Amino acid sequence: MRIKHRLAFALCFAAALAPATTASAWSNQGHMVTGAIAYDDLARTDPALIAKIEAIMADHPDKARFDRALAGFSGEARTRRLFELMARWPDDARKGPYDHPGWHYWLRLVPSQADPAKVPPALLAMSTGEAVEAYRLNLATVRDAYAPAADRAVSLCWLFHLAGDIQQPLHGGHLISARFPLSDRAGEAGFVRPAEGAAATNLHAYWDDTVGGDGDDDANVEAVRVRLDRAWPRSALSELSGKADADAFRSWADESFGLARSVVYKGGTYEGAATAAAALPVPPGYGDARRTTGERRVALGGHRIADAVRAALGK
Repeated sequence: MRIKHRLAFALCFAAALAPATTASAWSNQGHMVTGAIAYDDLARTDPALIAKIEAIMADHPDKARFDRALAGFSGEARTRRLFELMARWPDDARKGPYDHPGWHYWLRLVPSQADPAKVPPALLAMSTGEAVEAYRLNLATVRDAYAPAADRAVSLCWLFHLAGDIQQPLHGGHLISARFPLSDRAGEAGFVRPAEGAAATNLHAYWDDTVGGDGDDDANVEAVRVRLDRAWPRSALSELSGKADADAFRSWADESFGLARSVVYKGGTYEGAATAAAALPVPPGYGDARRTTGERRVALGGHRIADAVRAALGK
């Protein structure tokens, strides 16, 4: 096959790998925890940026949604809650004018070692999704004081969301195998059971729910925020560099890809079942690895949102 034909085939194959549905990563509660951690980070060292965020959000085109969710909150609790809602807003706004399904992920392939598929070599070097460029675009919009006020508010929410989203390993990598020759759709096509006798869930949702599900459980969000602040303070996260430009964002995606390969798919030796009925319990130790890795990544997401705010609105 001539080079240009091989490339055309690889490009068509790559297009087929895009997730059929838009993965959430994290769950609503997971995103809210990242927003809460970002608030605490900025409150400690850059409180002036919090006031800037509140001023920008006053012009958000979906302000009524925020106002309803903020009813009954006041003072610091209200502002932290605003950050939590901002971090999840792009998921809440799905199927509306501000929805961009391809912005949520930047995936690369993890080839299965236990159940290999024939993969064109050029495909392994390709990525699927638009998260890197979306982050670059929204960072530039928030930085632009002359951009329309509503656009800056929308982009600020996307900045929060993307900086948290990309920490989920299954927004950085997906498996390709003989069972899943067009990939496992970042875990959405592979099914597992959290424990013996538990209901089946897809692998992506299993990781999304590391610190809580999609319900509006304020008590859980607050408890997780406090626990992760103690377990993973900024000083304990060696990955943090303070940089939050588009190149840094790509390095965050690289980290997630590495974790998808090494932890989620266990070096390419683990995958979900093709149907919920065939799902098996996760192997021994897998749940602990998911909890440790996932909680650390949620904490990183919160601090990286704070760094993104500093990059966008700081001096």
